[in-house]
Amino acid sequence: MKQFTITLFLVFAITASVATVFGQTNPLINSWKIEEKSVTAFSEVVIHRISKVNPDQAKQMEAYPDAVIELVKALEYTFGEKGIYEVNSTQGKQSGTWKIVGNDLITQLAGGAERKDSIISISKNSMILLNREVRKRIEYVSAKAEGTQNKKELSELREGLEKEKKEFSQTKAIRNVSVVDVITGRLLKNQTVVWKEGKFISILPGNKSILPADAVVVDGQGKFVLPGLMDSHIHFFQSGGLYTRPDGFDFTKVMSYEKDQQWIKDNHAITMKHYLANGITTVVDVGGPLSNFTIRDSINLKIAAPHTIVTGPLISTYAPPNLDKADPPIIKANNAEEARALVRKQLPFKPSFIKIWLVVLPGQKAEQFSAEVGAAIDEAHKNNLKVAVHATELATAKEAIRLGADLLVHSVDDAILDNAFLKTLKTKKIVYIPTLQVAQQTYRILKQQFDFTSHELAWSDPTQLSSLLDLQHLDPKDLNGFNYKAIGSQFSIPSKSDSIMLVNLKRVADFGITIATGTDAGNPGVAHGAAYLREIEMMKRAGLSNWQVLKASTIDVAKSFGVASLFGSIERGKVANFIVLKENPLQSINALEKIETVYLNGYGYFPADLLPKTVDELAKAEVNAYNARNIDAFVARYAPDAEIYDLSNLSVPIAKGSKQIREIWGGFFKQFPNLHCHVTSRTILGNKCIAIESISGVEPNPMIGVGTYIFNLKTGLIEKVYFVSER
Repeated sequence: MKQFTITLFLVFAITASVATVFGQTNPLINSWKIEEKSVTAFSEVVIHRISKVNPDQAKQMEAYPDAVIELVKALEYTFGEKGIYEVNSTQGKQSGTWKIVGNDLITQLAGGAERKDSIISISKNSMILLNREVRKRIEYVSAKAEGTQNKKELSELREGLEKEKKEFSQTKAIRNVSVVDVITGRLLKNQTVVWKEGKFISILPGNKSILPADAVVVDGQGKFVLPGLMDSHIHFFQSGGLYTRPDGFDFTKVMSYEKDQQWIKDNHAITMKHYLANGITTVVDVGGPLSNFTIRDSINLKIAAPHTIVTGPLISTYAPPNLDKADPPIIKANNAEEARALVRKQLPFKPSFIKIWLVVLPGQKAEQFSAEVGAAIDEAHKNNLKVAVHATELATAKEAIRLGADLLVHSVDDAILDNAFLKTLKTKKIVYIPTLQVAQQTYRILKQQFDFTSHELAWSDPTQLSSLLDLQHLDPKDLNGFNYKAIGSQFSIPSKSDSIMLVNLKRVADFGITIATGTDAGNPGVAHGAAYLREIEMMKRAGLSNWQVLKASTIDVAKSFGVASLFGSIERGKVANFIVLKENPLQSINALEKIETVYLNGYGYFPADLLPKTVDELAKAEVNAYNARNIDAFVARYAPDAEIYDLSNLSVPIAKGSKQIREIWGGFFKQFPNLHCHVTSRTILGNKCIAIESISGVEPNPMIGVGTYIFNLKTGLIEKVYFVSER
């Protein structure tokens, strides 16, 4: 083997890319070596990085791969508590700094370039990174595990992995269950659904199914099995809260866009669990920054996160203000060549499709952007990629289809679709994604006129839902002069466009055009995961049958994005993604509110176990139910025997038990329709939350109160409240 020297700086500059750490930092402070099975992949990283600054040396390394492998095997990384790390190799030692910012693990050599890695998982004895540049998993093991504690933890880790491996390879089944065939609309009764290693292996009547002796069998008597739901229109780069679209609502004086984006990164793993908790096992991100691709790759390697289909930045006819400039989610194409270049820029990341934002401002016509849009569509089609187009006006939608668009990702909301256009959609096999709620939710924010359901209050992220009501207590001076009381009066709910969208969806369905359910989740007021039920209820309101809605929410999404061989129906050979329901969804679409278990890749999850029960989250959820004046949701936050006291009289509670809480606060909500609680300060002490609250809508001036809430962290319910107010 020929020996050669690789510049130390170049070798050591390979340590990192963008990270998802599941709330763990201490395990990183350790010494790490590259796992044997990852040595080849890491060698590719070395060569790739060096090729950028010294192509000749990279070629030499490619000619002698054994030398690179030996070097990689010898590398050892030691991360210290004070943010210093060292890299040891056969050629010497180099030091640098490391830190975690949000979800990003950032390493930087002394005087060198900054690097980031996506951490897929981390424990004290193992770490898995995802390198963006070569799109490879790199696995690390602890280089120093001599201590008794480390050996014990390593043994437990191995036992856990073996247990998971055994569970994954074991045959599992649900007997005596009714299966919803979304392709035909039939209910198949008394079925035995069998899966192994994450895939269905048979779906047969109970008397025809033969199971191995060691199969794990669950009785599904009286239950219903439905394929995992699929949301064909979401955005990872949006939180669903008030501050996530400063190009529309510029409230950055209250919360900066950077802070909103950091929240998204910090809470991404939980956001994905919100989808699973709502029965959604596949999501389609229809446009965002290039970091979407890193998110896709990391998510699709995790267990408790939906399968992900993504594209990159939206190719636009309009440049929105106030969004990320370093990694923009939306990029304007000023001419045809720029449009083609933007498509080509995404190709190395392997997008599933290309998205165009065909925005036509007042005084403009769709035809004036035909060169750019046509070029982007042509370039995408040359590379075997479908094109989704945002086109909400009839004239714009017609131009998009004329230029070759494959999917319309929003409803047409300004005119009724004519027969000729509907026939064109049918002939060209266009996919229609309605996104019925997103505009109405915007109007509700503008008017501060919400109709949160108990389902949304229970399953939305409480932080982002809470932010939607901030306009009721913020000073217009901090909102660039925005005053919802003045602006909101310009809008009506439902609006004329809402009615047009419902009529158009029914016409699309009647013409037999493919419909794919999509929420546009992430936009203000459209909660990740929890918004799905509202969307399908609006589809029902348009006149679609339960079967049409379920078909649009499963197999038709899968067909629309080319993954029907894997997802969308319960069939042999497909991925075992499904939900178990207590009621028949073909009879009542609201059966989707009563999900018993969600199965992803054959693993079962109880929805309530997926979401965190921290005191902070639970306290916010209680205030949200109060501000929504939803008595069912409010009572649901309290234990059945909960007690509420006024500190002026601790001998007798104001209310004891669910019945009294319902009677007192139910009447309170009806009596004061403008009731609003603004928490000015919240302190968490163990299972207690001490909140300073400003209550408006009862008297001319707000009342100030202090409440101490005591939670049962196992149930997530409030057991006692001690309250005092000063008017």
